[in-house]
Amino acid sequence: MRRALARTLTIAAGTASLILGAFAFARTPTGGAIAHGLVRMAHGGCPFGYDQAMSPAERERARANFAANHRAERRAASRPALGFRLDQTTRSQVLASMSAQGVQCSKGRGMSDLTCLNVPSAALPGARTPAPERTLWFTFGSKEQLLSVVAVSHDASAQTISSAFVSTQNTLSEQAGAATSSTGSADSQSLAQGLLRQASAEFRFKNYYALERAANMGNAYVLTEEYRSLPD
Repeated sequence: MRRALARTLTIAAGTASLILGAFAFARTPTGGAIAHGLVRMAHGGCPFGYDQAMSPAERERARANFAANHRAERRAASRPALGFRLDQTTRSQVLASMSAQGVQCSKGRGMSDLTCLNVPSAALPGARTPAPERTLWFTFGSKEQLLSVVAVSHDASAQTISSAFVSTQNTLSEQAGAATSSTGSADSQSLAQGLLRQASAEFRFKNYYALERAANMGNAYVLTEEYRSLPD
């Protein structure tokens, strides 16, 4: 099964295929851990119901429920989100910013309002973390303000994803505060040791949540980034 999945991930052209491939392992001890981190990003055809339509009010309620389970006591020093401003940047501003950089975006599905494909780091306003081209999923609230942004990038090189992971972790630590938990090693040699080798870092605050995960998906390596505003 693992060899078949690796071949599928290598052939797949889209990032979504990389994510959805992990679901086959959701009930295994190793696969369950990575699927837990990736499932929130799979809004198209997700078997867990993430493709179900949601209104802005329902997204606000989902954000409150998420905050109740992931909130910490201290506030973040700042809330980095790839250069976008949580609770401030609007959908029209994202579209204008992406269009100015030649990036194509489309209406999202389910929990995602907007999907932007093949986004280079240079197109992200103020982002300090270089990485391979990302697929971005944006979610907006009832006032069209940005609630969350999720990014997925992949590369054939473990070193590329490892470097992007470390850079992301350093940026989050410097701007928001130290990670509240971490697992695994993002060292390129560790990631390259086998299928589903992974590392993650979680940042929990009273008003902000971030998660990054690097994973070996066979012949490709994936970096996922998640940035969320938590309501006070």
